[in-house]
Amino acid sequence: MVLIVPFVMQLLISVGLVGYLSYRSGQEAVQNLSERLMTEVVERVNLYIQQNLQTAMQINKMNIEAVRSQTVNLNNLAEVEQLLWVRIKQFETVTGIFLGFPDGTFRVTHRRNKERIEGMISDSERPERLTMYLLDERGNRTQELFSLDPFIIQDTLWYQGAVRDGAPGWTKSFQVGKLPILAVNTYAPFFDSQAQLQGIFAVNVGLTLIQDFLKSLDICHGCRIAIVDEDGWMLATSIDESPFITPEIREKTDNVGNYHGSFQRLKPSESKDHAIAAAAVHWQTLARDRNTVTRSQFRWEQEQYWLQLTPLDIEISHPDWTIAIIVPQSEFMAQIHANTRITIALCILALVIAIILGIFTAGWITRPILKLNQGAKSMTQGEWHQKTIVESDRSDEIGELAQSFNLMARELQVSFETLEQRVAERTVELTESNQQLSIAKQKAEVANQAKSTFIANMSHELRTPLNAILGFSQIMTRSRSLSQEHQENTTIINNSGSYLLTLINNILDLSKIEAGKMTLNANKFDFYSFLNEIEDLLHLTAENQGLTLIFDHEDHVPQYIYTDETKLRQVLINLINNGIKFTSEGGVSVTVGTQKESSLNPPFESRESFQRRESHEKATIIFEVRDTGAGITQDEMPKLFEPFAQTETGKNSQEGTGLGLPISRKFVQLMGGDITVKSQVGIGTTFRFDIEVEVVNKTDIETQEKPRHVIGLQPNQIRYKILIVDDRPTNRLLLIKLLQPLGFELKEATNGKEGIEIWEKWQPHLIWMDMRMPVMDGYEATQQIKGTIKGNATAIIALTASVLEEQKAIILSAGCDDFVRKPFRESIIFETMKKHLGVEYIYEEESQSQTGTELSSLTVEDLQRMPTEWLEKVYYAAKALDDDMMEELIVQIPVDQSLLAEKLTTLVNEFQFQTIRQLLE
Repeated sequence: MVLIVPFVMQLLISVGLVGYLSYRSGQEAVQNLSERLMTEVVERVNLYIQQNLQTAMQINKMNIEAVRSQTVNLNNLAEVEQLLWVRIKQFETVTGIFLGFPDGTFRVTHRRNKERIEGMISDSERPERLTMYLLDERGNRTQELFSLDPFIIQDTLWYQGAVRDGAPGWTKSFQVGKLPILAVNTYAPFFDSQAQLQGIFAVNVGLTLIQDFLKSLDICHGCRIAIVDEDGWMLATSIDESPFITPEIREKTDNVGNYHGSFQRLKPSESKDHAIAAAAVHWQTLARDRNTVTRSQFRWEQEQYWLQLTPLDIEISHPDWTIAIIVPQSEFMAQIHANTRITIALCILALVIAIILGIFTAGWITRPILKLNQGAKSMTQGEWHQKTIVESDRSDEIGELAQSFNLMARELQVSFETLEQRVAERTVELTESNQQLSIAKQKAEVANQAKSTFIANMSHELRTPLNAILGFSQIMTRSRSLSQEHQENTTIINNSGSYLLTLINNILDLSKIEAGKMTLNANKFDFYSFLNEIEDLLHLTAENQGLTLIFDHEDHVPQYIYTDETKLRQVLINLINNGIKFTSEGGVSVTVGTQKESSLNPPFESRESFQRRESHEKATIIFEVRDTGAGITQDEMPKLFEPFAQTETGKNSQEGTGLGLPISRKFVQLMGGDITVKSQVGIGTTFRFDIEVEVVNKTDIETQEKPRHVIGLQPNQIRYKILIVDDRPTNRLLLIKLLQPLGFELKEATNGKEGIEIWEKWQPHLIWMDMRMPVMDGYEATQQIKGTIKGNATAIIALTASVLEEQKAIILSAGCDDFVRKPFRESIIFETMKKHLGVEYIYEEESQSQTGTELSSLTVEDLQRMPTEWLEKVYYAAKALDDDMMEELIVQIPVDQSLLAEKLTTLVNEFQFQTIRQLLE
């Protein structure tokens, strides 16, 4: 049975799978055929409808052209009637042509049938009175048929549509008079030279012709076509069915075709054809886009149907109609079902034959195998000398198997005894090794946690004082009162602080890399501009040392790429700086290329081809930094990329920390490449590395504005209130010195609790919040403020010295609106406030053109708006040259006098105390 079942199952599965795939293939082929059939029918219907609708629109164009060319005089109504009669005789597919005027008069030519044409005119004295005449073969009136009063032409659908749109268009479907037929009107207004409405031409298109065309299409016996308007009413079908529900139509129709009963429009779901009705019920359940083709299937009375809903798609203006095609699957699937039945019968026959052959074959094979199985069971019980007896006449593979089995039993006995001994020894060794590994793992985790804690604490403790050093040095460089010597000293302080910050960041980067926390922060940028910026940055350094700096890149290097711009810049600057530092004569050259052609790497196209590429295409960029310096000995090569290791030349220069190359190598590896180095002592050194990038389009690049120096606030703004919460006085003083000269109203707090108290009373617009403080830290203070309704109106910006990315997520989740790291650049502070408050600044390059007349022109009238006591204090401060006291007095200026505060701030910053004193005197 073990052999029979798999054999039978394989056969059954194979035959069944072939039959199923054959059935599915036939079904898909039939479905594709039906879809092509439905698409072809839709195209034919679209073409026919376009011909009829285009004819109607062309008649309007011809009539308007006749008016504009003065072929027809609108004041001569006889000429107008003759024109309408000629047009309706000329185009047999239209049932009526109309001309309406703004004064309510009109002319209509209507086709009752092929032999009968009628004319309708309005009374010149009473425009709302309609009179219908029978027209002869020359378009002349012969017999008055009837009159209708009132008949307001402005109430017709085509007149209202033309006035509303002021352009050609189409009405919705409607009943033609008292006739049991549907029609649509196309209208076209025309205007005089002063854009005043002269009149409106309209053409009536009966839908009976479309109904006849659909019935003439021979698709298949059970196929149905229906056209539905935008409101869901039936317009025409391929069966003999009226678009109205009128059971007594024959009894109530007169000899000229007028119907005197009640009309009711027909919905597709109310169709007498069951297939159309069932399809309409089904498509109402579909979530479909009326502007796209929708295909579906439905079942009705054991019959499966294909359904396709297609919007009317023609090249001219047209109504919003939907074409529904219903195709029964039985028209195509009958032969496939017959083939399926034959396949099933063949499968059953093959299964029976396979079972019979399987039983016979299995018995012949399994009998000797059962004997071998019995011997194997005995061996599992330790009977290693068990012999297997097979028929003596079996000299086939089964007999050879029995002999091999006996030999195997003897060898297994020896191997088993040896194996048991080795397993026991190995088990003891593994137990001891696992214990040692567990202890080492615990120690490593504790050390790694301690290292992370140390990095976080040291980062905060080092970056906080650096924030004050760099911040105050930036403020001092802006001062115009410093001497040249003091300016140079301040620049030295700032540069030294920046160098110390770079050293700290290098150590932190190395720690992040070793801890596996360093990630790529990729962005899209212009690679050519990037190279030019680095060349401009380092060109002067090389020139000052009498060296040449040459940048060269191949033409087929992509211009717009996606990778970590910051890390790539750090790598290149480090390598080029090293080359300049250790080169006494000659120069440094930087070459940029791409990976050479191979069977696995096809060549890159030209630069123009790159701009046509799609985004996310991979490319490999290769960099070579070559110098003519002292070179590196072979003994120093192995330690070149070790942290804090320096070559003998580097030690002699007494510059650097030994972290640049290790960090650069880790960054390159993170970007998908590696750094290699070749060097000859006395000749020079070449560093080569490659990175993987994605090629992007020029349109993907975001341009960044260069930071500008803020010198004041634009006039006519509110007086912004800023609260500074920080436990360190230097940090608070730094922000005060930075913001107060611009005219901001400032208050400070030493901890979160004090900050909440000031916020509740003062309601500042923005809070600069330090996150690590005694009493109450910034996290809790932010949560309490943002937990109130009025707290959401205050922007809270976190200030922290932490460099860990996970810390940013924690701070933002506490409720802070933004995040700024210490030490910060002054431009970051100003841009962050602009982002959250909408503050408008005056920048240094604007000072000449925008502030010269606005801010420095302080007048006596400006000062007279303030109290006398306040003016006396200002006079005293100006006389004593006390800028601190002056700044305190400026803070007291009301918000509605912000322009006065800005003018005084400008004069104080420029030390124009004499000007202030003279105005007060």
